[in-house]
Amino acid sequence: MATIGIFIALIIVLLFIRRAYGSSCLKNVDVDLSLSADLATEGDELFLTEVISNRKWLPLPWLAVKFQVDRELEFFDNSAAVVSDLYYRHDLFHILMHQKITRRLKFSCTRRGFYAIRGLEVTGWDILMENKYIRKFDCDAHLTVFPQTLDIRETDALCNRIYGQLSAVHPIYPDPFSFRGIREYSACDPMKSINFKASAKVQQLMVNILDFSNSRQIVLLLDAERHTLWHNEFLEERAIKIVASLAERMNSQGVPTALVTNGAASEIPEGKGSVHMRRILETLAYIDFAEENPKPFTEILERLTPENNPEFWLISPYYTKGVDAALTRLSETGARTAWIMPGDKPKDLSLSDSIIFI
Repeated sequence: MATIGIFIALIIVLLFIRRAYGSSCLKNVDVDLSLSADLATEGDELFLTEVISNRKWLPLPWLAVKFQVDRELEFFDNSAAVVSDLYYRHDLFHILMHQKITRRLKFSCTRRGFYAIRGLEVTGWDILMENKYIRKFDCDAHLTVFPQTLDIRETDALCNRIYGQLSAVHPIYPDPFSFRGIREYSACDPMKSINFKASAKVQQLMVNILDFSNSRQIVLLLDAERHTLWHNEFLEERAIKIVASLAERMNSQGVPTALVTNGAASEIPEGKGSVHMRRILETLAYIDFAEENPKPFTEILERLTPENNPEFWLISPYYTKGVDAALTRLSETGARTAWIMPGDKPKDLSLSDSIIFI
């Protein structure tokens, strides 16, 4: 009789456990995912924080938290993840009654863009692992990653090449009263900029860095159209970095700058300051070279006019005769133009010497 009584009691307990978990397994369970920042730059390292709370008297011995995000956010701990077209995370927790667990996951921002946590789902089991319960959660964690900029010395060298090209027709003079610093000498620096005292001190050629007059206006033109099936993502991303670097450099000098591109829904009018710079970086972060049927850049060049005498700096990862002809026509109206392309000059193409390769 005692054995039968124990057996019946065990059955009743099991039925009670099954019913309790069936009705309350994922009730009063909160899951929150948050990022340590909502703005970052390529190369930054941030944290994703998982907070799981069980606000009831029923323990959860098996609780799985699943979510997915773009694989351009590289997590350092991939022990509970699968990386394919996306990054799929599956974390298992053992949580007691009225307990909160916090876990931080470190990751690196490897590429510019907009990222959001998607598909947040929680799966729970009862103690006997017989029944599974699933619940989906909303998640508003998102992150905008700005493009990385070039080294300041590389940016200054590029600006000097642009100034040198434009000054052949329209002189642009540095401001001798605006001293910004000293850096290493490069082949494009004039001899008169050498600081002999600093050079003697460090035993290598050093040059003075002077800011340029800010009574100018710059229009940055970014052609985000893939003119060939054999596209080069490295050159595309470098073009983005060049635009970001030039915009940042001009903003630091107080030069009003605008951004015109066929890779964004809207243009950014002339402006300066931190808010204006953030708009430019956000626009560059969202640009997608893989977008189908972008607006032909020749149409954008055709409608530009040299009103208010701005300088038009075109940055493009690809060369086309149509864009070349449209930029030449713009120059013939009296506009000051410069064309910058990432990479080395192709040896098998006859291109104008006025194109600046970097």
